[in-house]
Amino acid sequence: MLKTRTKIIITIPVCILSFILILSLAMFFSNSNGRGSFTSTKSIEYNTKNKMIMYYFSFAGYKYTPISLKKGDKLVLDVSVTTKEGNLKISLENENNKELFSTENPKKHITKTVNINENGNYKIQVEGKHQGGYNVKWNIES
Repeated sequence: MLKTRTKIIITIPVCILSFILILSLAMFFSNSNGRGSFTSTKSIEYNTKNKMIMYYFSFAGYKYTPISLKKGDKLVLDVSVTTKEGNLKISLENENNKELFSTENPKKHITKTVNINENGNYKIQVEGKHQGGYNVKWNIES
């Protein structure tokens, strides 16, 4: 009787700790702060306040990350796309949905500096029906 009770007392905390570890790992690896409407299969995604990275078997739709910029800022974008099939567009839009930069299916790494002419909320957007992946990083220079 004592051995059974000991097993239960040890098993419950181990299960709780395992659940917390799995949940923490899922949150770390998904770490998605983007918004949009998309579906993906067999994907790995990592997003932070200054990067969007995703590799997948398939991606369809659009995904974006909002950023707040001020007049006089320079947004330096680094864009890499791996295309196995399909089309993928990466763009920077202001709060009126005006494109300030866009590239579609770049075959090599792109670095682009965009001068910001007004304060506002902008978004870096990835859109398309695509197989492969993308890596978009940015820095804001004041």
